[in-house]
Amino acid sequence: MGRHLASARETIIDAAEDVVIETGARHMTLDAIAARAKVSRGGLLYHFPNKEALLRAMLERRVNVHTQSRKDLLASLSEGREREAIALVLSLLKGDEKVKKVSAALLAAVAHDPRLLMPYRQEFRKIIDEMTEGGLRFERAAAIALAVDGLMFVEFLGLSPFDKKERGRIIKEIIALAKEEASGP
Repeated sequence: MGRHLASARETIIDAAEDVVIETGARHMTLDAIAARAKVSRGGLLYHFPNKEALLRAMLERRVNVHTQSRKDLLASLSEGREREAIALVLSLLKGDEKVKKVSAALLAAVAHDPRLLMPYRQEFRKIIDEMTEGGLRFERAAAIALAVDGLMFVEFLGLSPFDKKERGRIIKEIIALAKEEASGP
């Protein structure tokens, strides 16, 4: 894909994220996104033939951003069996407010079309596999991934009863789970 086409595609996804934050994924329209991106409806349809394709691209962006964040964190961590788990915890739970708002809005969309979750499902399994390849038991890796996602989802949905200090203690405990296992035989 040429640089101009990639740039137009990214501009449209940026606009879609802004619209989703304002109106919610179920109420976003292609016309509103085209207007926000300053492209014609035909230009938008060239890149994304329908709303589902655009939602899929938005979800894939979330996965790619998270994957890159994890890779960056991995490069900065010392060797050890807990590296993958610590990178997962820190990368998922550091998201900025825009990421949280977009993710929360996209959750509502995928509730109506679970097929859109395939990139997340694949990424979730890949993360657990990478933690086990790094030396954690499958059960511990899965428990860590589920704990991180659980905390993340209650935050996305605005259900978290935890203040900043409590959240920090929870994150330390999740990391301790990885270190505890990593220090074992």
